[in-house]
Amino acid sequence: MRRELVFTFNSMSEALTFMEMVTNKIKSKELLIRYDAGNGIRVWISIQGEPHEVELYSMEVKRVYNDIKLMRGKFGTRTYDVSLILSKAKLSAAIPIDLVIDLLQVKGISAELDDSRIRVAGDVGLDDLVKLAEDISRIYSELMDMEVSAQAKRIIALYALLMGKGVKDSINELLSKGLLSRYGDTDLLVLSMDYRHALSRLQDLVGGKGNTN
Repeated sequence: MRRELVFTFNSMSEALTFMEMVTNKIKSKELLIRYDAGNGIRVWISIQGEPHEVELYSMEVKRVYNDIKLMRGKFGTRTYDVSLILSKAKLSAAIPIDLVIDLLQVKGISAELDDSRIRVAGDVGLDDLVKLAEDISRIYSELMDMEVSAQAKRIIALYALLMGKGVKDSINELLSKGLLSRYGDTDLLVLSMDYRHALSRLQDLVGGKGNTN
């Protein structure tokens, strides 16, 4: 059995992202992809195999296309698959993906993590989210060999990126501002308060510098 599906796109970048997502989701030699950018941007997906396989792959391809449409934005909100962001990002250290949400929110941008998807308002695009993930990862790689608690790492990374500071300067400033402290007589850096309270304090500290609106 053979089935051919045709999809249209608003830009070449969108079409390339779609093809990348399809080949990432479906590992089959019976899947053929071609595109035409001459008269509008169209992508043809040809699927061959047993009827149940063709049906299954067709549903998956349509699901990917729906994800692409969600990225275009509707009522000012765009939706991005976390796995796509992480697959495109060149990460030097593992990061908590919800820290991207915290970073956007401190900047004054409405964002939320819904299962495996990020919903964000405004003009924040896929490349923006990939860069944020890479920037957070860079800070985390610098913190890797330091004695820092998991929650303290989050606040240090946010402060460093929002204020444009290095890791050491960020730590010193957060210590002086009372957000970080040493645990007892050790060198371990911990938050001086619970994370949500620290996040609120951080938002007050960065003020207009962190707000892009």
